[in-house]
Amino acid sequence: MRFAHISDSHLGCRQFGLLEREKDFYEVFNRTIDKIIEEDVDFVIHSGDLFDSNRPSTEALLTFQQALLRLNEAKIPVYAIAGNHDSILRKGSLPPQVLFKDIGLNIISPEHPVHQLGAVLICGVPFATSSQKNALVENYNILSKVADTAVKSILVSHQGISKWMPEDSYEIDLDDLPKNFDYYAMGHLHNFYVEDYGKGKLVYPGSMEINRTSELNDNFKEFGKGFCIVDLSEDIPTVERVTIDLARKFYNEIIEYDKLDERLSVIEEELKTLEVKPIVDITVRGGDFESADVYEKINEKIGNDVLSFRPTFKPDNVLIGENQLDGDKTLDPKTLLKQTVDKKFAREEVTKLSVDLLDTLSEKRMGEAKYISDEFYDEYYYHKDENEVSSESEYGGSELNVNEHNDDGTSHLESSAYDSVSDNSSSLDDYLNKNLDSKEEVSDKEKSKENQVKTKEVSLDNF
Repeated sequence: MRFAHISDSHLGCRQFGLLEREKDFYEVFNRTIDKIIEEDVDFVIHSGDLFDSNRPSTEALLTFQQALLRLNEAKIPVYAIAGNHDSILRKGSLPPQVLFKDIGLNIISPEHPVHQLGAVLICGVPFATSSQKNALVENYNILSKVADTAVKSILVSHQGISKWMPEDSYEIDLDDLPKNFDYYAMGHLHNFYVEDYGKGKLVYPGSMEINRTSELNDNFKEFGKGFCIVDLSEDIPTVERVTIDLARKFYNEIIEYDKLDERLSVIEEELKTLEVKPIVDITVRGGDFESADVYEKINEKIGNDVLSFRPTFKPDNVLIGENQLDGDKTLDPKTLLKQTVDKKFAREEVTKLSVDLLDTLSEKRMGEAKYISDEFYDEYYYHKDENEVSSESEYGGSELNVNEHNDDGTSHLESSAYDSVSDNSSSLDDYLNKNLDSKEEVSDKEKSKENQVKTKEVSLDNF
């Protein structure tokens, strides 16, 4: 059995505010669907960030609808999970993918985490922030028990793994994943990675288009953009990389100031040979120069032949008021925030919260930011009455339950919502200083009670 593994299509992304770039994303996505149909695979898995936003444009929705109908006509089912861009991390909310459920899209969700296609188990959980890691891992382990009963099993997940991501930007470590799946269909990272893991293969197919110029790296030069075709017929899956041409060329140039004129002349001649105007990123470094003068020179040379050029200037010295900074040093907001919060609170939980909120608010994902704040409040700032009993986990206020299944092998989920609660405490700072340490000093009796509440017996008899 062969399937196509795609991810991070980001339909609707209007990069740099350019309509032309939004259309580029649609063009590459359609080329990918063409190739998938040509390959005549048995099914498709999309590992998250189908859309660039949880409120995609009409054109983005229409592009996917047309692609799904074409795949339906070719009798190729599609299984999809929500990523961080197209999720609404708020209890009771629905991702835009649900709009296509009635025309054949199989959604892997907390309500339906398990699907069965012949002998292949396809299961997963949507994106979770790093502050929800414990509950996410619990859900992985529940699905792992289901995978033990399957002939072939695929875990679908949209998470960043520490092995391939910078500090403070990942959600899980590699060994947080169970080791008994045949294939790990990952999403979230925009580079292509393939790794032997457990008894099978772990793969990030990468994004379909260049979302950030930082993706113009060695990984892109070696593997390009595209998707993977996976064959499950052998004991260990085989993974074939399929590259898809981008809609336009990207230049990412680092030019020493004293070589600027020479290099600009070469680029100018290359641009005349292109049918589609490219995106050009130029970093000019070294020497002492006025940024405005260099900008005008670049614009005069190539401005009319590019869709967009984005210059960065790094002279030897940068003067800010009376302070002189090394030209190679940059101020990283995330690092500054982390240092400030660490110094004030010295609490890992608070630092993670601040980084998660920076990431979401900087992309104007207000609903997700509110959800993260509410989850933090529920865990650290609000203690339920001793007589209250809840079966909720940290992950989305619910636990995966694979005791009940639909006729097609899809499992149900039991869930309940947090009650609305007010607190009389006047200072969050005081509360954190007083309670985060005491949270770790829970009595044996309280720990036992907590375990009784959170533990749920998983029965596989009906699977």
